[in-house]
Amino acid sequence: MKERRYDNQRGASLIIAIALLLVMGIISAAFVSMVNTETFISMNQSGGQQTFFIAEGGVEFGQRSLAQNLDWYRSAVDPILIPATNLGAGSFSANINLPATMLRSQVPSGTLGTIRVYTTDRFPANGNLQIEDDITGGGEFVTYNGTGPTTFTITARGVSIGGISNGTSPHSRGDVVYPVTTLSVALVNSCTAPASFTIATHPKFLGAGTVDIEGEEISYTGSTTAGGTTTLTGVTRCQNGTASAAHNLGRPVTPMLVDTTSPDFEAEVISTGTVGLPITGNAARVVRKTVQR
Repeated sequence: MKERRYDNQRGASLIIAIALLLVMGIISAAFVSMVNTETFISMNQSGGQQTFFIAEGGVEFGQRSLAQNLDWYRSAVDPILIPATNLGAGSFSANINLPATMLRSQVPSGTLGTIRVYTTDRFPANGNLQIEDDITGGGEFVTYNGTGPTTFTITARGVSIGGISNGTSPHSRGDVVYPVTTLSVALVNSCTAPASFTIATHPKFLGAGTVDIEGEEISYTGSTTAGGTTTLTGVTRCQNGTASAAHNLGRPVTPMLVDTTSPDFEAEVISTGTVGLPITGNAARVVRKTVQR
């Protein structure tokens, strides 16, 4: 009888070949996955750069809009909205926030009741105002307890805020109407700025800008709000040629006033740039800039 033999070597070679094919398949899949991941990362980085440039374009567009109409505080709305506008591979939209408004009609001395302004947008329902710029001259603090779209209901005039007051005065159409808040900490008499300081929160104040405290202008590059207190950061004192002074707790704080120093007006442009990405959806970037004149 003939003996039958099996070729074990041929079977082992087949198993090795299959194993090699599996390893090569795994390596190929990993390589494809890595390439796709790098592609996605590259697309996201490119989209992020594009959204930044588009958001900056929105800021420039907002500045151009302000340059075309220099009576910023006569705006009938606050913020001024710039709707979605196409730019390059994406689009931007922007808000222009204003820290003050203006009188639409004259206000006689001592008169209570309704005064007319261009807008009460972003003012709280009740609080204090400063009408005109120089509280030691024709300016005064007033208290209101109600608003309409273009009116404040004044309940007291010539009021004292933090020990600072003036008598009542007549005010002309076009005089600036400022929001008033108060200082939450004392500031020493020095142009050397603290890292930050706090004020009572007020929705009309800009996220970054300039405040006036007893004639001293103080700039800040950012702010955070919590528990009714706003912390101003990136602080620089003695701005625009103004001198330092000691400011006690509770002193009145306003946005930058129209006075003998320049600039006189501020606005904050907040632009959001958006670019659609093929895989991961939209990329968005926000750019803020405070502009003055």
